[in-house]
Amino acid sequence: MARLYSNIVILGPNGLAGGQMGSYKNRLERSLLTGKHLLDEYSKADEARKAHGAAIRESTTYANFAQTQDVYITKAKRMGVTPYYLALTDWFEAPKVLEINVDGWTGKIGQTIRVKARDNVKVERVVVVIRDADENVLEMGEATPSEPGSAWWNYTMKKLVKMTPFPTVEATAYDLPGNRDAFVIS
Repeated sequence: MARLYSNIVILGPNGLAGGQMGSYKNRLERSLLTGKHLLDEYSKADEARKAHGAAIRESTTYANFAQTQDVYITKAKRMGVTPYYLALTDWFEAPKVLEINVDGWTGKIGQTIRVKARDNVKVERVVVVIRDADENVLEMGEATPSEPGSAWWNYTMKKLVKMTPFPTVEATAYDLPGNRDAFVIS
């Protein structure tokens, strides 16, 4: 038996404003006869539910693979959790670029731009892109960790960059599952 919403006896099949009726089956295989707006809400909720399910499947697949990696095993022992749990949470949490330090940078070759980035497990790499006022890429490359365990990464200039107008400096940090976060100064 179908459940009725927006009473068809009172409003008629087209409703007071000529709205459309529609029917669908819910998860319990019950038929529902309802106004179109309820169907739209159901469709949106169903899409969100499917996206959430896909995210769970991807995260568990990653965690099954990554739980054998040394970085997860070592950190899990220190934290008192399983490597699987740590890999699972790492998949859902992106790294954060906290700061770009350009103090003393004059655009000359060999100078260093410093980037501070953190993640709940490990920042895998940091990419620096320098653009002019017209968004043309002047230089880009990977930064190197300043020292093991530090949140600071160093990018050494390979080309001469004009400083007027001041260029845009973008740093993007990546973690082990491939999540990323970017920070821009200009």
